[in-house]
Amino acid sequence: MDWKAETKIRFANHLMSLLKAYENANPNEKNSLRAFATRSGLESSHVQRIMKGKVDVAMTTIFSLAEGLKIKPKELLDFDN
Repeated sequence: MDWKAETKIRFANHLMSLLKAYENANPNEKNSLRAFATRSGLESSHVQRIMKGKVDVAMTTIFSLAEGLKIKPKELLDFDN
């Protein structure tokens, strides 16, 4: 696997853990991939591909995902540690 594919998978894993943390912190909110996509203003099929590490993510998409998780965009990019 090349470094680009590895990076997409690591980002996807990080995004998944942030989504689980969001769901745990907000148990009364509807928590599904579709609800996350709606909160993010993105198509659920696109979010699914991101969560599987299948697509490169644009900067605007990072901001949208962060909005859906109610976090700062830089938290999405802090997955190297």
